[in-house]
Amino acid sequence: MERDYTLKVSPRMLELLSKDLYTNMYFVLAELIANAYDADAENVYIFIDDNEIRVEDDGDGMSGDILDEKYLLVGGESRTCEDDAKTVQKKRLKMGRKGIGKLAALSISDGFKLITVQESKPIGLFIPHRIEHDDEKLKVLSSKEYELKKITNKGTAIIMENPKVTIPKLHETVLNNLAKIFPNNIADFNIYVIYKGNSKKLVPDEKKVINRLGTFMSIGNEKRYLEEELSKEDKSLQILQRDAITQTIEMLNSKNELQSLDVRIYGWIGTYKTSRGMKKEINEFSDNYLAIFAHNKMGLRNVLPIVSRNRVYENYIVGNLYIDAFEAPDFPDMAGTNRQGYNENDLRWKTALEYIRNIVDEIVKSHTQFATMEKSLKEAEKESKKEAAEKKLKEKLDSTTKNIVQNLVQKIQEPNSGDTIEKYVSDELETIKPLLGFKATVDANKKKIMISQTLNDMPVSNVIYQSLLFNGVPKEDIIYSNGPDPETNLPEKDIYGYLQKFFVQSASSEMIYVLFVTSKNVVNVDPNCPSVSWGELMEIGAAWVTRKDHWVFNVDGFKPEPPLNISNKWVDFYTIATEDGTKILSLTEAMANSFCNKILETCQVCGYTPKTFEENKKNLIDNYITIHNI
Repeated sequence: MERDYTLKVSPRMLELLSKDLYTNMYFVLAELIANAYDADAENVYIFIDDNEIRVEDDGDGMSGDILDEKYLLVGGESRTCEDDAKTVQKKRLKMGRKGIGKLAALSISDGFKLITVQESKPIGLFIPHRIEHDDEKLKVLSSKEYELKKITNKGTAIIMENPKVTIPKLHETVLNNLAKIFPNNIADFNIYVIYKGNSKKLVPDEKKVINRLGTFMSIGNEKRYLEEELSKEDKSLQILQRDAITQTIEMLNSKNELQSLDVRIYGWIGTYKTSRGMKKEINEFSDNYLAIFAHNKMGLRNVLPIVSRNRVYENYIVGNLYIDAFEAPDFPDMAGTNRQGYNENDLRWKTALEYIRNIVDEIVKSHTQFATMEKSLKEAEKESKKEAAEKKLKEKLDSTTKNIVQNLVQKIQEPNSGDTIEKYVSDELETIKPLLGFKATVDANKKKIMISQTLNDMPVSNVIYQSLLFNGVPKEDIIYSNGPDPETNLPEKDIYGYLQKFFVQSASSEMIYVLFVTSKNVVNVDPNCPSVSWGELMEIGAAWVTRKDHWVFNVDGFKPEPPLNISNKWVDFYTIATEDGTKILSLTEAMANSFCNKILETCQVCGYTPKTFEENKKNLIDNYITIHNI
């Protein structure tokens, strides 16, 4: 007699499924918000305190049968065809599908309280991250073991006590990050964040981003209204309009039958005018991303690392693309388990990816045109101001010359002292110098700070550049040849001719500072791949010959040598690889202090009034580096 075999799932599977399922608190909250949306809620309330995170909604709630048969069925697919793709009451396209979003709370807590209410009849359960007993029964909570803050007649609450995440220090941090996950106004659906007792409504993110752009492309009509947020006075602004992209494909549906499907892409993409002030925090979402949404829910935070072919301009790109075919109910689920990625073998993904690459390439070209136009307009404006200044100077010269002549004639014709004619002329020439403002004019047209670096060391160079801007140094006063802003680029094709003027031929007494970023990229000592950065080596030599003041900012343990001034201790940056493969910059506490002091001294000597040491250090740690201890 043949034996029957049964697949058994251990109670511990709940713990294994939830562990590391969501790596970010905001993705956890997004799943719980999506559950509320699918329950036809009109309001979601997110309470955040030091010892508790809870999400309450005024959705339909659950009866005992629905709770037992559907909610507690882990992995039960919530929509398999067109008929069950929409919610019961409001006919919304459902965000959820996999049946594991309920485990989101377990990824940041050891268990959570679930209270659901229908017709004013609450049911309370405690769902642990690990089932410790064989019968697998959940603890039923009495009314004394929980308290509801917003819902009464119907709805659901998820209460996570002692969450295993760091609570953000600012209310705005939570709002800004959630606004990027839910960037659209959704009809009859409001999200409130009650942070330590203070309640604020979530405001969609898209309009806030748009007004910072230098290029904007609407794809389809749905997002064309965002153009109203763009500055109409900016002549360099690049605005593009494209039809929605639609490609019909044939692929196997959920029943393994060949079926046609329209893969339609709409939304918007653009580039920032400048990278200055863009957020790059480790614990927050960067301002630089190209997100993919389906059914109003974020499916991928940033597709740029997959599609971009220009890493330099990638740092300027931002956008939201909407591809509802990724959630087509009659077709297999292609989203990753944690809703932050897609099955790369799915035909829908492959089809969309090629179009997205083309979109990114086009916006990069548009950004190049914007940067060129902006530079031309600024140069024209600068030239116009220069002409006006020269005209004013000529008028002043004519007037002053006339006065000098009159004074000399009067003194010679009517001498009142024993002074000689030579003394009269000398006195008048001394008078003319400050009147013409000659020295001030020379100094005002010269760069004051140079960031000497190689292209490969841009992460550190960018920190220095952004720190100078943070302290009020104008872009026009900085030379940063690989920098993101056209004002800092070298104005002449003959780079060494310009540097000769910068280091040697200036008649001005204005202080010049050079900030050297040194690493193995300056002189690559690898015998298998020897290379030299001639530009930076020449700058080092020129700084020594002319005795220009300079600081050294070193990368990853490279040892700088003379003629650099190494008697002043340099700042040592290190790069650290994170779990997801990205790299972040790191400084010790002492090196962070040294960095801030060098930036402050540079600003002060060059005639600027910088911000305080404390403000500089906070800006450095919050936005650019992480502190490590030796």
